[in-house]
Amino acid sequence: MTTLDTLRQDLRYTLRALKKSPGFAVVAVLALALGIGANSAVFSVVNGVLLTPPPYAEPDRLAHLGGNMAALDLLNISVSVPEYQDLRSRPHVFESVAAYHPASATLTGGETPQRLGAAVATASFFSTLGVKPALGRGFTEEEEVPGRHHVVVLTDTAWRVHFARDPNVLGRDLQLSGESHTVVGVLPPGVAYPSWAEVYLPFAPTDEQREERRRGARFLSVLARLKPGVTLDGVRQDLARVTRDLEADHPERYRKVGWSFSVLSLEEEVVGGVRGTLWLLLGAVGFVLLVACSSVANLLLARAAARGREVSIRAALGAGRGRLAAQFLTESLVLSVAGGVLGLLLALWGTDALLALVGDALPRASEVRLDARPLLFTAGVSLLTGLLFGLGPAVQGSRADLRAAMHEGARGSDGRGSGRLRGGLVVGQVALALVLLVGAGLLSKSFLALRSVDAGFTPEGVLTGNLALPESAYPDAARKQAFQRELLARLESLPGVESAGFTTLLPLGGRSDQSFEIEGRPKEPDAQWPAVEFRAVSAGYLRALKATLRQGQLPEGVEGPESPWQVVINKTFANTYWPQGDALGQRLKPHGATAQWTTVVGIIDDVREWGLDTPSRPTAYYSVAQYPSAYLGLAVRAKRGDPEALRPSIEAELRAVDASLPLFGVAPLTSIVDGSIASRQLAALLMGLFAGTALLLAALGIAGVIGYSVTQRTREMGIRMALGATRTSVLTLVLKQGLRLTGLGVAVGLALSLGLARLLDAMLYGVAAYDVWTFAGVAALLSTVALVATWLPARRATRVDPIIALRAE
Repeated sequence: MTTLDTLRQDLRYTLRALKKSPGFAVVAVLALALGIGANSAVFSVVNGVLLTPPPYAEPDRLAHLGGNMAALDLLNISVSVPEYQDLRSRPHVFESVAAYHPASATLTGGETPQRLGAAVATASFFSTLGVKPALGRGFTEEEEVPGRHHVVVLTDTAWRVHFARDPNVLGRDLQLSGESHTVVGVLPPGVAYPSWAEVYLPFAPTDEQREERRRGARFLSVLARLKPGVTLDGVRQDLARVTRDLEADHPERYRKVGWSFSVLSLEEEVVGGVRGTLWLLLGAVGFVLLVACSSVANLLLARAAARGREVSIRAALGAGRGRLAAQFLTESLVLSVAGGVLGLLLALWGTDALLALVGDALPRASEVRLDARPLLFTAGVSLLTGLLFGLGPAVQGSRADLRAAMHEGARGSDGRGSGRLRGGLVVGQVALALVLLVGAGLLSKSFLALRSVDAGFTPEGVLTGNLALPESAYPDAARKQAFQRELLARLESLPGVESAGFTTLLPLGGRSDQSFEIEGRPKEPDAQWPAVEFRAVSAGYLRALKATLRQGQLPEGVEGPESPWQVVINKTFANTYWPQGDALGQRLKPHGATAQWTTVVGIIDDVREWGLDTPSRPTAYYSVAQYPSAYLGLAVRAKRGDPEALRPSIEAELRAVDASLPLFGVAPLTSIVDGSIASRQLAALLMGLFAGTALLLAALGIAGVIGYSVTQRTREMGIRMALGATRTSVLTLVLKQGLRLTGLGVAVGLALSLGLARLLDAMLYGVAAYDVWTFAGVAALLSTVALVATWLPARRATRVDPIIALRAE
């Protein structure tokens, strides 16, 4: 008989055997499908985000550059135009250097204006990135001059969405933010850096921006391509030399603030914030697969023991151990392949569900797909798990003992080795389940602690949005102020609006630093002016947020450039610089060409401007009348009900003031708060899901092992009860067996959890990594579930009729 014939025979036998035990087959396939499907879904995300190289030439040679100010605790900040020129000319380690900054482009000419994410980039941007346009060209150095910069390069997405992939798009004139731009290029599919960019405009710095005195005007992000063979450590050493040169040339500017250049690989800059979380989730879901494999292995061991007489007879008829082991392995591989196919279907759904949960919080989410690598991963995992959970039963089941089998009768035999192996698998299941439960408990407790943080404002009932005023239509402060006054007056007159206001940066939207001086406090000769969080707001903004006023008043009617300059500060600002409590009436002046001495008129409770997990910094709220901005955040508080119901009315009033302006990024403030902690919520949710699955599988494993043990010991139970044992003593005997295995698993799991807690420490907020209550609660939960899982078969053991049990033997 050929090998192929033997395999075909084994497959037919396996399918017949599984058909006779449909319950066993369904449970085993479902357990494996859960483990394999979850692993495939998470691996698809890891593959798309971390393992698949970005679509740029030699991406490992790309680095993101920024600046650090150690004295002000500022890391990886933007650089100015003169500093960008320094990075182009002074270092010796770069092949090319490019710069870009975000902008807002409003596309008009259609039925309604549309806001496009825009990156304003230097001519060297695309060559540094390592991208060639699919159509047309990039920018030229001649277009880095004001007046000659009215060209645009489209991403493939913008080309598809807004121009239906028109092949004649090159040369078309587009109205962007009130100015005509000619399309000169279209990028290949999948290329969009930064991720929010839909169109690219050439960066044409003004003469003022190039001046040495503008070194503090930092707004550029820098991208560099390293020379072949240069490492990031080599870059850091060379930039340290550049820093020393700058300190020598501009000691006031650099030495006193502890300046240094920051260097990150492009991969780290894009995905560094989620790398640890994704690897953690992949490791967690790998534990789920191990628990599933242990459950199926236990089922197969029990099945092999029950078939001991059959196997012994086959051995007596000439079947060798290898032949018997092959039969058991065939059965496990058939189960794993079936579980893999079903798991692949679950992975297709699970990947979409993961991306829906994550939303925009996951970088490179558009590149996540179930392609060849995840498919190969699923196939490999399926085969590996088949071998993993099938090897033990195959070895154990192939040890045929005809004399023992005939002596035990039709029930089959169960050797000590098989029992120890099944017990060991249960201990492993319990230990892994406890590790996952500890991780889920710590992450969930951390997330709940974060949700309970007092943000300093009331997000319920507030609708937010953003506006970008084009320079062509609003070239000066007077026009910006007139627009703001008219729109706010219209919004506050709406019947459903309680209050409305503008800000230069909505809560949880990032940082905006501004140095300042305090009247009557001269700066020490070698000291650096302190920096605070800077926000320009309208009179109704803080009322729309329901910020709590502690002292003084909120500014009223500060809506004109001639009005007295007033500022509201937060509690941390007041306590830091006026600990005696005399902040009201003091005067301070931000650094800037047009800044004036400004009187502190109010103190509010701290508002978490950066993030819920970031302590509040000193923050100053000036008036948008004195600091008119082209980019505005809008906050509108509804009197009652869902604030999103106000959106049509708000957009109608905006069209009445300026029909060419789109309101973009519209969202309830509650969704912004939720989005700021979405990654933590996702980690806690998925870890909880994985832990719950592992707990269920572990409970089934305990119940299966104890249930099989009860079945094997039916005669013993009958004899015990015939000799006077009570049902309670029999129940206690069985429960002890289950609790002994559980106790060992809990002990091993607690030891392993200490290592996991150490890994999670950096991800936790408001909870210690070795939180005793979490460890104790998880151990108690797992022990309770194990007790219930053991009690069910133990209860069946107490119902054994001694006469029937003895007759059956």
